[in-house]
Amino acid sequence: MRFFKKKGVAVILTVLIVIVSTLLSFNIRFGNKCQDIINGFYDGVYYNGEVQESTASHLKKISKAAEEISVIASSYNIDVRNLDYAVENLNLGFRYSAEDISYLHYCYSDLMKEIKVMQSRLKDNVNAEDEEDLSEYKSLIDEEVDALESTGYNESVREFHREYDRFPVTFLSDFAGMWLPEYFM
Repeated sequence: MRFFKKKGVAVILTVLIVIVSTLLSFNIRFGNKCQDIINGFYDGVYYNGEVQESTASHLKKISKAAEEISVIASSYNIDVRNLDYAVENLNLGFRYSAEDISYLHYCYSDLMKEIKVMQSRLKDNVNAEDEEDLSEYKSLIDEEVDALESTGYNESVREFHREYDRFPVTFLSDFAGMWLPEYFM
């Protein structure tokens, strides 16, 4: 007990308690603000006077269309493993890397590349009915890609960074092991 009665030990303990309580308080308050922005990726954001559809919902529609393209391509004995792998990666990204927006963007980019490859393979090799279905899926994908570019998620991240990306917030967030929300595109 004598150890704790020394002035130096008392000062060090007091400083440590103040630092830990500050970091804990910061982590809770700032963490909630960061989580609100990340939730906008999945729930949509209020932007330009209206609630925007979520970025995740657009990605899931693209993923579904890619699955349908894969079904059509496999009926023509075209190798669809890379496309299926890209769809699965995006879907698993939602499940297991939900807060890693940059990883989801990587998966999305990979999926779009594989969709383009598959569309070029199918271009002249399908019957009229499948050609019509492929055209609908391509239109749906194009609409969703355009919608992704106009969602308010990236703008909400930009506003968040404008407000909080400065000292001491960046110092405390780094020290507390927190990450600022990431842009999707």
